[in-house]
Amino acid sequence: MASDDAFIGRSGELAALNQELARVRSGRPRLVWLTGEAGIGKTSLLHRFVDRVTGVRLLWGSGDENEADLPYGVFSQLVAGLRPAARPAWSDGLRPDVDPLAVGADLLAELGDLQASGPVVVVVDDAHWADTRSAQALIFVLRRLRNDHVLVLLSARSEATMAAETWDRAVALTQLTRKLFLGGLSAEDLRRLSPAVDGEQLSPVASRRLHAHTGGHPLYARALLEELPRAAFLETTGVLPAPRSLSSLVLVRLAKVSSAAQTLVLAVAVIGSRCALSDAVLVADVTDPIVALDEAVRAGLLVEAPAGHPRDIAFPHVLYRGAVYADLSPALRRGLHRRAAAVLGGPPALAHRIAAAAGPDGDLADELVALAAEEQRLQNWRSAADHLLAAADLSTTAAGRGGRVIAAVAAMLAGGDIAGATRFEPAVRSAPGGADRSLVLGQIAVFTGRFSTGREELTAALELSAESSGTGQRAVVSAYLGLAYFVEGDTRRAVELATEAIGADLDGYATPLAGFVLVSGLASSGRQQEALDFLGVASDHSSGKAPVQAQLLRGLLALWSGEDEQAAAILGDVVRENPPSTVLAGQVEPLIGLAESLYRLGDWDGASTYADLALSLTQDAGIVIGEGTTHAAASYVAAGRGSWATADALVVVAVRAAQKLPWWGNRAYAAAAQATLAQARGDHAAMLAALSPMQEEALVSLLDGLGTLGWRCLLTESLLGLGRLDEATAALEVLEQRVGAGAGSWATSEAARLRAWLTDLGDDPEQARTEYERAMALTQDSLAPLSRARLETAYGRFLLARGERRTALDVLRAAHDRLERLRAKPFLTICDKLLHSAGLRPSSRGDPLDLTSQEVAVARLVAGGRTNSEAGLELFITSRTVAFHLTNIYAKAGITSRRELAERLPQLLP
Repeated sequence: MASDDAFIGRSGELAALNQELARVRSGRPRLVWLTGEAGIGKTSLLHRFVDRVTGVRLLWGSGDENEADLPYGVFSQLVAGLRPAARPAWSDGLRPDVDPLAVGADLLAELGDLQASGPVVVVVDDAHWADTRSAQALIFVLRRLRNDHVLVLLSARSEATMAAETWDRAVALTQLTRKLFLGGLSAEDLRRLSPAVDGEQLSPVASRRLHAHTGGHPLYARALLEELPRAAFLETTGVLPAPRSLSSLVLVRLAKVSSAAQTLVLAVAVIGSRCALSDAVLVADVTDPIVALDEAVRAGLLVEAPAGHPRDIAFPHVLYRGAVYADLSPALRRGLHRRAAAVLGGPPALAHRIAAAAGPDGDLADELVALAAEEQRLQNWRSAADHLLAAADLSTTAAGRGGRVIAAVAAMLAGGDIAGATRFEPAVRSAPGGADRSLVLGQIAVFTGRFSTGREELTAALELSAESSGTGQRAVVSAYLGLAYFVEGDTRRAVELATEAIGADLDGYATPLAGFVLVSGLASSGRQQEALDFLGVASDHSSGKAPVQAQLLRGLLALWSGEDEQAAAILGDVVRENPPSTVLAGQVEPLIGLAESLYRLGDWDGASTYADLALSLTQDAGIVIGEGTTHAAASYVAAGRGSWATADALVVVAVRAAQKLPWWGNRAYAAAAQATLAQARGDHAAMLAALSPMQEEALVSLLDGLGTLGWRCLLTESLLGLGRLDEATAALEVLEQRVGAGAGSWATSEAARLRAWLTDLGDDPEQARTEYERAMALTQDSLAPLSRARLETAYGRFLLARGERRTALDVLRAAHDRLERLRAKPFLTICDKLLHSAGLRPSSRGDPLDLTSQEVAVARLVAGGRTNSEAGLELFITSRTVAFHLTNIYAKAGITSRRELAERLPQLLP
């Protein structure tokens, strides 16, 4: 586990090293100059690379700070890797006076012999500490490599300028050299790394804060994960400390400079990681600021900003600020914040005024409340919550403090930060009672799966809001109470409350959620036409949110009724062009729906991308209610591709979520996910066992009301696979009746495939042939490639069994091509075995690049002409993250430009 953790996020660099080794195998010697900060993972990367390669001879040496003056210290380590009989006579005791050119010549001769058995990999780790004699001997070798199978890997700290000077002649061999910079891990990489510390995974919000604070430096990030409670990374205000090991080094440096330089450094720490020199000077109030700055820069505590910003100064790393700031005494810290507030003035001074406050401050609290109100109007929920929490701390009365905490948590909920709101639940419970308090507690309870508690709190809020005649608040309460009833399966009461909410909603705030509850409740009750009628009215509203909400709900109705192409088109527009800002229905639901429809339509890379986004949003917000459905939807592609470890892990979470949170939607999705995984494994008994919840009449009624047919297809297949033909016949008849009521192409394809299979299991081959041909004709233009390919595989088997080899091969080749495009390995294996049994070895386009689903999504968008910013907006990531993925894609593909990516995309992806 530990070894894998060290390489999270290093696939691009490993791919680059493998590319260079491939060039070496073809007879082109290569030198890789690997640089990065101390502790960034250079040595671990080199070990990982050499541990995974085969058929090479390895010579390894490393520099050491204490042995930098030891002549031939590194070279002796390299020579130790040679055969004893091949070592030069002097290799065990190289004298300082031995000519490095002669030493290099001997090594060059030995490398020529070693290549007879395969490529040679020469590694010099920490080359910046290599002794001069060793470096000279190796440079002699490097300059004389021509058509050799030799790969030389040199690693050095990017900040060690002497390393570049020592190896300058070697690195200057541009035809031989590739420079590779090892940067920090991404926020998602840190999130994946976090369980290695204590088994708990960071939320996306926490991982982004850790990334911003450490620059993705794995050593520093891991140290902070070990030293700080996880809650520290969820705070969006304040300054995180540096790891203790780094703090001690920084503080020792700080103690050695003059008091004036110290004061200047402290002033910068209070203002920020970077600031204008003039501001720092005014806050520090030092007599000779230039002398103080010069001393701080020479001590490595501050740096001047790059060209173009000559009047800015900064810390060399954001962690330096954390080390200095955390060491400030409370009195000194508040005093410097007061000076910073006076110097900066205006809006920038506000944070310093808050930090400088030493007790209740009614005027400042009122100012923050007013600012938060404006931010809420602009839907800047995170800032509003932060300012309301600060106002609560500064309040002069307990009632004022409690009311502002409630308002802050309400802002978090409005912004979708369920995890943040849950952290403050105890504080809300201790606040004075009222409709606001009960509403917030009810919302938290519903989103964290405590439905009975949520109903109690929301019912109380409904009664209290009636007493206060707050129609707007009553609409919000009714919407959330309707959601609670809906997830518990009481669709009648859910529809009543949602209707009441929409009728009382004056400002449109509750309408998106209430609309979701209303349409979902009507649909699951079998009242689709009423749901469509409501959407027709909603689409005529002039409100900015109403058309988007109506579009979202139309997409979900299309998904539930099996109209996948329509669902994908509508939900794709919702996700890409107008992502609504509602908490659950507006963010997670369209992503899950889009992933599910794309899975059935055969765009499995797209399905993975949107399922991953849904997972990220659910985890980021802490929405327990969406945990099961998102993990279930994300498991489909993993199961279909035979990625068993990934699929098993996702299904386990979906099943646990259904057990922990017995919402009927969770249970249905978990059962479908288990059955789909068992289907990919060919385990029909496990399929049937997974679908046991579908024996409950209440659950079947809800699913049939929605029009979902996936579970019925899986049920029929499991019965057929077990040979329970009477039960399978009855199940298939129900499925065909419901398909006839207007389901889409995927359900039609599945019903036709299953009918042909059922007939094939009988005693009439000609009838079976007729059913296969009917199914093939019916699905000729099918938009469900997996279903069509499985039908073709079954038909090919039928034809082979009857000696019709030529026709069977044509059908099986078509199935093979579809399954290969999907990378559906379990089903492809079955098809390949049939082709092999007929004496044909199918051609393969080769393994696709090992791109992650996110990299595939980025590659497609960029190749299609999107800018980094446009791709980021579409995928809910930053443009910087897009650039990070592009770097990995280029390294894996061996390309250098967007033009090359666009030209080669069909070859890079399956």
